[in-house]
Amino acid sequence: MSKPIVVGVGADGSGSAAVLAAARVASMMGTSVVVVFGYESSAMGPRGGSLTAEVATLGESAVGDAAAAIAAVYPELSVETELVPDRPVESLIRVAEARDAEVIVVGHGGRGPLRGALLGSITYEIVHRAPLPVLVIPDTENSA
Repeated sequence: MSKPIVVGVGADGSGSAAVLAAARVASMMGTSVVVVFGYESSAMGPRGGSLTAEVATLGESAVGDAAAAIAAVYPELSVETELVPDRPVESLIRVAEARDAEVIVVGHGGRGPLRGALLGSITYEIVHRAPLPVLVIPDTENSA
């Protein structure tokens, strides 16, 4: 079996197009998919407690929904999920490196350069920091 495909998802449903694209690539390559939800409960506030638990619950739902979506289209595909308590970019890179992934797949909502600059962009950062190829999939459902 070849190296796995790592794909990131968000709790807001972002990344759904990326999940299916990752599954399609994995199916063609005869490999597996690892669905990753990286979270930092609050970048500016206290860590731990109920907020962290609530974010982790959202993450479990997000990776579960992604795995179910893959299974509905590619039932033969092996899918694993990981919740990583770190920034999404760090989480994706860490999982990809640990699993010697072939590629990282992420969605891009097309929010535009100003909004991306003000809010930060996981897609932009992962493209520029990842030590392996990154496949960016337009997430048309969440475009604004």
